[in-house]
Amino acid sequence: MKKLVLLIGATVSVSASAQSVSIYGLIDSGVMYTSNVGGKKMLSIDPDSQAPDLFGMTGSEDLGGGTKAIFKLEGQFNMNNGTMVNGQFGHTAYVGLKEEKYGTLTIGNQIDFMFDSLVPDRWGPAFPVINAMNLRQSSFQGLNSPRIPGNGSFDFDRMLGSAVPNSVKYVSPTYNGFSFGGMYSFGGVAGNFGANSGQSFGANYHNGGFSLNGAYTYIKYAALNNGNDGIRNFGVGTSWMVGAAELAALYTNTSNTQNGARIGVYEADVTYALSTPLHAHFSYQYQKGNHVLNEQHVNQETLSLIYMFSKRTSLYSTLAYQQSSGGPAWILMAAGPASGGRQAAFSLGLIHAF
Repeated sequence: MKKLVLLIGATVSVSASAQSVSIYGLIDSGVMYTSNVGGKKMLSIDPDSQAPDLFGMTGSEDLGGGTKAIFKLEGQFNMNNGTMVNGQFGHTAYVGLKEEKYGTLTIGNQIDFMFDSLVPDRWGPAFPVINAMNLRQSSFQGLNSPRIPGNGSFDFDRMLGSAVPNSVKYVSPTYNGFSFGGMYSFGGVAGNFGANSGQSFGANYHNGGFSLNGAYTYIKYAALNNGNDGIRNFGVGTSWMVGAAELAALYTNTSNTQNGARIGVYEADVTYALSTPLHAHFSYQYQKGNHVLNEQHVNQETLSLIYMFSKRTSLYSTLAYQQSSGGPAWILMAAGPASGGRQAAFSLGLIHAF
C-alpha cells in the first residue's frame, strides 16, 4: 500500500510539472484506382495520399523568463494493417529548448528544411489542401538514393517530410517577416567526422500574403562512397494570396554527388477556395533528368478537391496524370510504375485529425 501511495505521488508530481502535454494524430484512408501498374489496372486501398497516418505526443514546460522545455514524439503507421513505419517514433523524436527572443534548439530525429521551408511554411493556409500525389516521383532509378530501398526516386526532393537522425536543429524567431534555421546530423563514424553526416538550412520571408522560401539539404549515406558522398537537394519557392486564390511556384534540384545524376523540377500551382468548406488545387510539374538519367523528362498534372466537414474531418479526391519520356511513368503513391510512359491515378478518401 505504501508503495502504491508513493507511485501515485510520483505520478501526480510528474503530471504537475509537465505544464502542457497533447496527444494527436492523423488517420487517412480511402480507395485508389491506377490505370497502369506493370501493364494492368489496379484498385487498392488508398495509401495515405492526402497525408500520412500519424500518432504522436508533444509537450512543453514553462521554465520562466520566456524559456520553455519542449518535446515531440511522433510515429507513422500503416492504417491497413496497424504496423508502425520506421519504428515506434520513426517520423519525429526530439527534445529541446524554446526561447521567445533567441529561437528554438532541439536534438533528435528531425524533419529537415526542404520540408519545413518549402512545404508548410511556403503554402501557409493552403497546406492542408495539398495532396501527396502532387509531389515527386518517376522512374529515375539511376539516382540511386539509398533513402528509400528498392525505389531510388521516391520523393527524391524530400517534399513529403523525412527525418534526419542524430541531428541538432535551430530555428530562429521571426524578424520583420524573416526567419531562418539550420541543422547538422552527426555521422557517428570514428576517425571521419564527415562520413554519414548531414546538413540542412532554410530561409523564409513573409510580407502580408506573399512568401519567399529557400532550403538546402545534403545527406551522406554509407552506401555512397563509404559515407563520403550523398544526395544533395536545394530549392526555392514562392506563394502569393490573391483574394480566394493562392498562386505558387517552386524549383527543386536533386543530385547524387557520387555518380553525377541530377533532376530539376519546375512546378506551378493554384489553390482556390470555391466556398468556405470546398477547396480546389491544380498543379503542373516538369521533371528533367540529366545525361546520367538518360535525359528522362516527365510532365504531370494534378487536380485535387477537398471538402472540409469540420476543422478535423475532410473528404478529398485527387486525379493525377503523368507522361514520361525515357522511362516508365510513376505517380507518387501509385503501387508501381507503368509499363510505358503514361499513368493516371484517382484517389477518394477521408482524413480525420484528433
